[in-house]
Amino acid sequence: MFKLVLLLLALSGKISLPSPFTGAVKHAYSFVARYLGFRQGTEPFYSFIQRPKVACQGEIINNKCYEFNPTPLSFKDAQAKCRTLAPHAELASVTSGDLHSHLISLVTKGGKKSPVLTWLGATVTAKASWVDGSEWGFSDWMPGHPNIHTDKPVCVEMFELDNSRWTTANCDLKRASICTYMIPT
Repeated sequence: MFKLVLLLLALSGKISLPSPFTGAVKHAYSFVARYLGFRQGTEPFYSFIQRPKVACQGEIINNKCYEFNPTPLSFKDAQAKCRTLAPHAELASVTSGDLHSHLISLVTKGGKKSPVLTWLGATVTAKASWVDGSEWGFSDWMPGHPNIHTDKPVCVEMFELDNSRWTTANCDLKRASICTYMIPT
């Protein structure tokens, strides 16, 4: 009876079971399916691993979704907001000029909207680094930047003075942001 209850709860999505229980639930599922008239091996299959379905609400570039969030948040809060969108989502790393152009278009809706200060997924201490670990092979710094006058890390933003070039700012300031995550295939 316990296995049947577990089976029904798992199938309804009310609970997810750790791997030691999945064998027992699958056995109970098989039993119930046979009881309902299915021959062994012909019962419908239900996956016991539930993966969230992710639908990109932004632009897909190279199997990655890029979503613009216009809500001003601190860098830390913007990163946390990204992680609510999809597993392993991060603030965006800009690794090429082509990607940078796409992100400018995403933020400005193809030039129809004025740009807003926007966090990118990079911090700077002694040197700049992307939060997702991407290689730093492209940059578009505003002249005189990165301009660091503090011992604590600063964060990378774009659209200072309506210019798409990058500057650094105190990570506690509130900015719009761009999140990115892989699209499951």
